Amino acid sequence: MKKEKVILCFIAAFFGLLVACVAFYLFQTTKTIPTATKTILIAPLSPTRVPSASLVLDQPKDENVVNNKVLIVSGKTQSNAVVIVITNSSENVITPSTNGNFSTTVNLDDGQNILEVIAIAPNGESITNKKTVTYSQEEF
Repeated sequence: MKKEKVILCFIAAFFGLLVACVAFYLFQTTKTIPTATKTILIAPLSPTRVPSASLVLDQPKDENVVNNKVLIVSGKTQSNAVVIVITNSSENVITPSTNGNFSTTVNLDDGQNILEVIAIAPNGESITNKKTVTYSQEEF
């Protein structure tokens, strides 16, 4: 009697799964997707597409130790971007040249300084680059 109940349970489970699979298949094949009321045209990418923000820092190098209180920050980005250089004690806004080069000087505080350079493209995208520069008057 127990053996027959176990076999009957397996057969019932099999038929239950089979019915569930058939119901799911029928649901998926009869589903309708509503049509959009507006037609949206997607144009292919063209060479005039505005690229996302880019930023390459030439100076300073990360984890650099300097003995000059004035530091030059320079690099390259898009020519129509806005560059912001933030230090521990100041904030400079720079407009790059027509080829995208930019340069500015910042005053360093004693010890470790974190420079944050942000380039903001005209489309609103931004990219951030952080550098750590330590100012020390010790000879090395």
